[in-house]
Amino acid sequence: MRATTWNDETLLRAIQGERSGRDAALRHIFQHPEWNKAVDLFVRQYGGNTHDADDVFQEAVIQLDKNIRLNRFEGNSALKTYFVAIAKRIWWKMLERRRSTDELQAHHIDGIDEAPDLRLMSEERKSYLRAALGQIGARCKEILQLYQLDYSMEEIASAVGLSNPEMAKKEAYRCRMRLRQFFENNGDWKALVN
Repeated sequence: MRATTWNDETLLRAIQGERSGRDAALRHIFQHPEWNKAVDLFVRQYGGNTHDADDVFQEAVIQLDKNIRLNRFEGNSALKTYFVAIAKRIWWKMLERRRSTDELQAHHIDGIDEAPDLRLMSEERKSYLRAALGQIGARCKEILQLYQLDYSMEEIASAVGLSNPEMAKKEAYRCRMRLRQFFENNGDWKALVN
């Protein structure tokens, strides 16, 4: 492809066109320091680092490409402005997922994170954990076991007879808190499963 003067119109045409033009347009965006800098500044301003900014930038390029090819870009703003808006949405979603993950980890008891970790526990530790789960009630034990096996909240609600996934989420939280409280009140049990 001959040397192109890139502007919004030529970028849009190239991305919607043949593969060689699309590749050249996306390469231009990847190498354009102003686009990258705008994303980097935003992500670092809102708690991220350079690595986060790179991830967001790459995801935003992928989303921009997809949106243009699906005719979702309506031309109400400059393409760079649209791109930065996509990057902002991606960063907010990443932050939300991090908060959710941090919240889940904060509600888990040490040594009871995910099913792969449970498989690594010794049989003895597993038996103590099962006994501890038995101390918080059969329903909570079932909910937490399903939770650890990555059942969705909808599946958990159905399995234990709750009316909806939101109720299952609340009940799972209460059960985690009950288990945490049990371990806090019984330090010797906590030591056995750690």
